[in-house]
Amino acid sequence: MTVLLSSPDDLTLDAVRRIARGGEDAELAPAALDAIGRRRDEFLAFVDANLDRYLYGITTRHDTAAKQLLDEPGRREYGAVMPPTPPTVGPPLPDRVLRTVLVARLADVLHGTAPVRPGTAGRLVDLLRRPDLPTVPAAGHGEPGDIIALGALLRPEFEHTLEIGEGMFLVNGSSVAAAVLADAVLDAGDRLDRAERVLALSAVAGSSPDMHYDEALGRIWRDPHQAEVLARFRELLSGAARPQLPYQAPVSFRSAPRVLGSVRRALAHAEQAAAIGLSAASNNPVFTGTDILSNGGYHNPLASPALDALTHGWADLTHLVTAQINRLVEVPDGVRAHESEPRVSGFGMPANGWADQARAAAQPSLVGVGRSGPTDTSTPDVLAWRQCGDAGYALDANLSLLAVLASHTLAYRKDVVPPGLADLHASVLGHYGLDTTPLGAMDAMADVFAVLTGR
Repeated sequence: MTVLLSSPDDLTLDAVRRIARGGEDAELAPAALDAIGRRRDEFLAFVDANLDRYLYGITTRHDTAAKQLLDEPGRREYGAVMPPTPPTVGPPLPDRVLRTVLVARLADVLHGTAPVRPGTAGRLVDLLRRPDLPTVPAAGHGEPGDIIALGALLRPEFEHTLEIGEGMFLVNGSSVAAAVLADAVLDAGDRLDRAERVLALSAVAGSSPDMHYDEALGRIWRDPHQAEVLARFRELLSGAARPQLPYQAPVSFRSAPRVLGSVRRALAHAEQAAAIGLSAASNNPVFTGTDILSNGGYHNPLASPALDALTHGWADLTHLVTAQINRLVEVPDGVRAHESEPRVSGFGMPANGWADQARAAAQPSLVGVGRSGPTDTSTPDVLAWRQCGDAGYALDANLSLLAVLASHTLAYRKDVVPPGLADLHASVLGHYGLDTTPLGAMDAMADVFAVLTGR
């Protein structure tokens, strides 16, 4: 299948899922290419009529050199290259993120706010078809926008092939911020579904009473996201008679729907912010058709707060899962009562380690103090994405521990598992059975993690 791109409205989370993750082709619609060509002509006419104006990165160079107008040879020389950007090092951004960056970079092209030539726009799309993209480090991004990442990604293809204005239009903007937020959002949906299923299985193993998931709670809590989680738990726990405590379960079991509901709310906000970021014009400067405006479009103010909210949610859930792991070990008929030699009752130790990682990741990512001069602040979007990934990974690891512990608890007791959780229970036991030896424990847990996460 080919994703046809006609306007910025086509740059959606679904398009990212299909192109950057699913490997589908992308193509600019013929009408879009015609509009890009017309816009380029309008831009060139505007520049020719305003050579005495300080047009950032067009009639001037960038940063501190923006205070001096270029003559015609200077404009031609500067226009052929991308503005120099500082180098950094470290592990690379994943391929799926780089492809999402390319999708988001098309927003200004389709808006007409980055009036590149049609051939340049086509080459951006062609990059999506390449099996290997340039290496872009995931650390050291202290710029007020995305110029380091965009420079590393696009310079090998476009250096010395550009014309006036195109270098600045390619390297400036917030397409990396939009991309990392979209990436975290696409991961979050699967992670939240996984967390709800594993925590429901743990509720069965912990004999958590049905009253903790009653429909009435959804009405009086006044939050539709929490009500959705309660309904999901009722669905997953239905269909089988199961032991239930005659008194209330520990707090970690009762609070699970509320914490999950708060993460659902954070995800809904992040989805909205990602949709805005993917389709919004973000260049500095922008061509409006009647003027060229310097602006702060390269700063996406929605990305890092939305990422921080998800990180906070993953960290909260990681700690809640740790509490449930300890409870399933200690309850009167927990695994400790069934193990002649501890095999899984020590899961609290790695759970604590993952909780520490999640807590360390849950730090606020604030607008940074940059250097003196024009670029006097920095944006923390890639850092916020890395922290979100660290906390999410910690949650996935602890969910794997909890899934094994809950499955072993139920297998020891020979309890009937509700139909909605039977496949999860069977899959976990198939990879980490009651007879797993200490020698095979590491590989067995890696298998469970892979099955749950697809990684």
